[in-house]
Amino acid sequence: MERKKIRWMLGLLSLLLCVSLLCFAPARAEAAAAGVIDRVLCSLNYEPVVMMELQYVNVSTSSANASITSAYWTDASGNTVSGQFGKGTYTLNVHYAANTGYSFAQGIPGYINNKSDGVTVTVSGDGSTALLQKTFSAIIWTPTSLKDPVSATVEYDGWTSFAVSSMYAESHEWFIMFPNGVDGMEVEQIGSTFPTLTWSGEDTERLVLHHIPAEMDGWRVFCRHWSVDHMTYADSKMATITVINIPTPEPTAEITPVPMEVPVQEPETTPEPTQEAEAAPVEPVTPEAPIETEAPAPVERSFTVSSDGNAHWRVYADNGETTAREEHLYVWHETRAASAAEDGEETGVCAVCGHTVTRALPYAGETSRYNFGIGDALGIDGLSDIQLLLIGGAAVCVLLLILSAALSPRKRSRRRR
Repeated sequence: MERKKIRWMLGLLSLLLCVSLLCFAPARAEAAAAGVIDRVLCSLNYEPVVMMELQYVNVSTSSANASITSAYWTDASGNTVSGQFGKGTYTLNVHYAANTGYSFAQGIPGYINNKSDGVTVTVSGDGSTALLQKTFSAIIWTPTSLKDPVSATVEYDGWTSFAVSSMYAESHEWFIMFPNGVDGMEVEQIGSTFPTLTWSGEDTERLVLHHIPAEMDGWRVFCRHWSVDHMTYADSKMATITVINIPTPEPTAEITPVPMEVPVQEPETTPEPTQEAEAAPVEPVTPEAPIETEAPAPVERSFTVSSDGNAHWRVYADNGETTAREEHLYVWHETRAASAAEDGEETGVCAVCGHTVTRALPYAGETSRYNFGIGDALGIDGLSDIQLLLIGGAAVCVLLLILSAALSPRKRSRRRR
């Protein structure tokens, strides 16, 4: 009976050992191919945006055992791009180099922000380098108004100017509104309403008005920033014009009638008729026209962009003047993929000042019910949880077999006694 029990345990042990040996096959295959890179990964915070500076576009990689040696953009003609993106298509070129002891496999896929659509990878003959490429169509963003015009107080028949600034705007259009702020017209149409008014810069970021009449007191102005395709726009806030020192017109001189004298009639003579003297008309006094002064030429002011964790603003170099604080305009991209073991990471970069923040990216997939994390807990890499369980079961069977064999002689000796 004891022999049958031992044979049964030996058979079970042999079966478990065979299964365990079969489970080792994938691990050995992975170990044999440890020096081969089977994919190329790339992270991109911005796709090309018309009028965006290339310095705001960052390229990074999370590919294991490889690093980026260079990254640049080319236009549709294959020329390297610098400065700003324009309208059209642009190709991202990212060169990779394999680490020592590793090489890129031929025909491997490439991913940009975990997407492989349109991505191509070209590997060198020896597998030491790889080139990742993808062509993008430049995106057109809705303009953003950065600085609004400031209300102005101007003397009668004087001049004033209004300045704005914006981002991603190709053209500008100024409007003059009635004091109600609802009805208005383009600057080009204002001549029929105010014949003496002249202007310049109606299609730029600086509007200059000359010979402002008294009737313009209380009127308002604002600028409309148009996108590159002239499909979307952003309006600035309104600024009010206040006209002062309006001259009071002098009253017209009135004609004082001259009383008629009654002639003394003499009996001997017939009096001659007295003709009424006509008063000469008095011409109205016209006020002296003010001397016109030429508007100073617009001055381009240099500035720097400052920021903190909540907002950004401009600081002008000539007098240290600062603009109003604007909230960051973050564009988010994934920098580390989430997994069942830990959260991923998202990085946001402000399109205006480049301020960067990060936040956790929760894992959205399903966790396998077979993943117990045994290998991580034991510090063993390369074996799955199922393999470890089978090996552990086999070890337990071996231990039971040894204990059974050790106890069998004692049982036999007891029976003999």
